[in-house]
Amino acid sequence: MPTTLAPLSEVSTRNYSANERAILNLLRLGGPTPSAELARLTGLSAQSASVITRGLEAEGLVRRGDPVKGRVGKPSTPIGLDPSGAFSVGLRLGRRQSDLVLMDFVGQVRSQITTRHAYPTPERTLAFVSDGIAQFAARLTPDQQKRIVGLGVGMPFDLWSWLDRVGGQEHEMLAWKEFDAEAALSERTGLPVYVGNDSSLACYGEHLFGAATGTPDFGYIYLGAFVGGGVMLDSRLYSGPGGNAGAIASIPVPRQDGKVVQLLEVASGYELERRIDQRSKGASKRILDAALHRDRSWQEFEDICDQWLEEVAGYLAYGAIALVAILDVPAIIIDGSLPAALRDRMVAAVAERIGGLDTRGISPPQVMAGRLGTTACALGAAYQPIVARYLIE
Repeated sequence: MPTTLAPLSEVSTRNYSANERAILNLLRLGGPTPSAELARLTGLSAQSASVITRGLEAEGLVRRGDPVKGRVGKPSTPIGLDPSGAFSVGLRLGRRQSDLVLMDFVGQVRSQITTRHAYPTPERTLAFVSDGIAQFAARLTPDQQKRIVGLGVGMPFDLWSWLDRVGGQEHEMLAWKEFDAEAALSERTGLPVYVGNDSSLACYGEHLFGAATGTPDFGYIYLGAFVGGGVMLDSRLYSGPGGNAGAIASIPVPRQDGKVVQLLEVASGYELERRIDQRSKGASKRILDAALHRDRSWQEFEDICDQWLEEVAGYLAYGAIALVAILDVPAIIIDGSLPAALRDRMVAAVAERIGGLDTRGISPPQVMAGRLGTTACALGAAYQPIVARYLIE
């Protein structure tokens, strides 16, 4: 059944002027700021800035703090974003796991729901999102429900191509080929829907809320069931004309047997799980499920992890250098659906491998660990509707 939400309020649906967006953006970046300072930063007159902030306050988007006494003159009153002024929902659609988050106006996660599956299907995805938004809405007041401005979705492109890797039913996986995620999710939820590549939105989420906060230019590598990536240039997510910028999975690399293949073929968490699964033949499903999905420690499979890590680190080093050579990014951030300890070892191994490569003509990048893991994509996706409605990207 479709999720039942209160109609979006007039506050949520009207178009905001460039000056209103500029002020909201300044408050997002700089936190609570007096009206006089907002006027100075935007080049507006004091009266215009005051009129705009009072209008935004009347709509519940900003709120005034306590007056702050200065050395001279009247006390100044800082104005900040109201966390409950707007909400958005973000979906990360993954091979083994999907995550749904409810985000407020200042980027805080108010609630999160996770589901695990053998493989994703359109129908299960629609049900998960519909049920999840209903749960979120039940935790909000009627006025707050009206302020849910959209649903952002991060998902892999060409999901039907996973058929030979996920072991799913052919008709269920091929259903993705004709599935219009934006239209179907909008019809089911009644919300505007913004669909993007999962790895690119994870890159965006890491920039906004994770280890890359304050880093304007970097390449991003996400090692999940399959490898993916993204690129931030001048603090903007760069997707390219076809939406494929940062598609590190397609970078050609030399395999150990000398054959050149795409990075996707040799660097993936799927391959690690396949090897663990082979070792675990005869083990109970409960033990295997705990090892792969819940505790993610994989301590019983250290030898397999070590071999896999050494192989993949070499391939990721090639991919990282390719990003640096073309885009001149000074940093590469690596994250994924890995235990933190294994991720940190991967980062160190990739940095070591890069040190052994011929990097004449380029500056070797700083290799850093991401901080958000599987949540990065959901956060980046959730922020898309807020940016589209209120802010300057």
